[in-house]
Amino acid sequence: MAFDGFVISNLLYELKEKLVGGRIMKISQPEKDELVLTIKNYDQYKLFLSASAGLPLIYLTEQSKQNPLNAPNFCMLLRKHLNSARILSITQPDFERILQFEIEHLDEMGDLRKKYLIVEIMGKHSNIIFCDEEFTVVD
Repeated sequence: MAFDGFVISNLLYELKEKLVGGRIMKISQPEKDELVLTIKNYDQYKLFLSASAGLPLIYLTEQSKQNPLNAPNFCMLLRKHLNSARILSITQPDFERILQFEIEHLDEMGDLRKKYLIVEIMGKHSNIIFCDEEFTVVD
């Protein structure tokens, strides 16, 4: 089944029910175009995000993948900003093949900040983007 707006909207419903309000406890990047977020809400969930050109996916899993010895730069950036962060909301802008995670965390000074993790599921144009409050890409 192809990922289209209808499939994403149903996935959004399930993810909202299980993940909103949860805390991101662990971030790993087993492949260059994959992320696994371990989220603790009432239960513990592993959210698998893949921006692979051949098979872009978003799903909840219980399986773990082998991680590289040295974490990639993108993974380290996400760990710096999103470790122990709380998921405020998950949205699908304009019924597109996009999921937008609004995340709240404490910065280095102890102030609350919002960040956005945007996952585009668009075949070979799939992408995972990390943005700040003004939707500027963080790198």
